[in-house]
Amino acid sequence: MENQYGDRIPLQRYFSAVRHMEQTVMFPSLLQGVSLEDQEDPTEINSEQKCSRDRDLYDDFTLLKSIKSTVESGLPPLHDKSLSSSREEEEEAKEKTDLEGLFRYHISGLYHVLAQMTSRANAVTSRYNEILGQISQNGIAFRW
Repeated sequence: MENQYGDRIPLQRYFSAVRHMEQTVMFPSLLQGVSLEDQEDPTEINSEQKCSRDRDLYDDFTLLKSIKSTVESGLPPLHDKSLSSSREEEEEAKEKTDLEGLFRYHISGLYHVLAQMTSRANAVTSRYNEILGQISQNGIAFRW
């Protein structure tokens, strides 16, 4: 599935990156305690990346797989309509008048998040390959 410019849509890039990560990472436990900070470009650091530094690559691996599963299976409803306040109802009524703007806002946010998660899945895969390379250079062999 491609858009009008021949590019793969962000969701497909994300699924492809996570699928590649899942196929590559045979021993997820090797990612425990490993951070990605030595690979990230310091000019691209923002608050979201600083929060992600508190996690290791194993956490990223499990999170990215979990999100992929959730997207594939669909989300349960967020909350019951009867619990919404009158202010929320007013905001919803106002938002319904500009459905196109609301749609564009949410799609833009979704594309941004998908791009970040795709980048993270690619980074986890790359770092895992580096770890395996270091293990093989040190002469450590896995026995099945």
